[in-house]
Amino acid sequence: MSMQRQAISIVQSFFAKYNSLVGKPVFTVSPEKVTVQLFYYAPEVTIANNSIIALGDALTRCWGRTVELRLIRLNHSALDSSIFAQYLTANGAKHSFNRILDMLKASLPTVVSESSAESTLPVSHITGVKVKLSGRLTTQRSSPRQTVQAGRLGSSAKGAYSTVDYSQHTAKNKLGAFTMKVWISQQSQ
Repeated sequence: MSMQRQAISIVQSFFAKYNSLVGKPVFTVSPEKVTVQLFYYAPEVTIANNSIIALGDALTRCWGRTVELRLIRLNHSALDSSIFAQYLTANGAKHSFNRILDMLKASLPTVVSESSAESTLPVSHITGVKVKLSGRLTTQRSSPRQTVQAGRLGSSAKGAYSTVDYSQHTAKNKLGAFTMKVWISQQSQ
């Protein structure tokens, strides 16, 4: 567990240099190698291959065995709940909660992957997003300390082929700490 925490710290500090948001890494450990699968969102920056190789070398030193990186760049922050919660928290300093929900309505992707006649991948799409803010944003008027606001777009996916991805992210501002909780519902066919 301590090696995973150290590896997560290395990954987060690496992507922080590029102002990129990272999801929760998935580690697959075997006796000869460690595989790290990671989603990241970098809207304006392309990360050079030599930088990624340097990250792999740092993780190899951390684990003491070969590390295989599987980095997946997302085109939209709403495709991973962990990244989306970080994104909303970062925008909380600039926009009110209602403005964030309005921007979400305009930009939310509805199709995650497409299948062709030759593809065996299922069609998957986002059916709904629920966002809950606990705490106060600096853009809000004065209100009690225990303020909770929630908003929902679409509906929750229910059924045999549905999944709900949940994450939360906490940040601080001059009014105190606040937490964004995100539920992303997806339906596969």
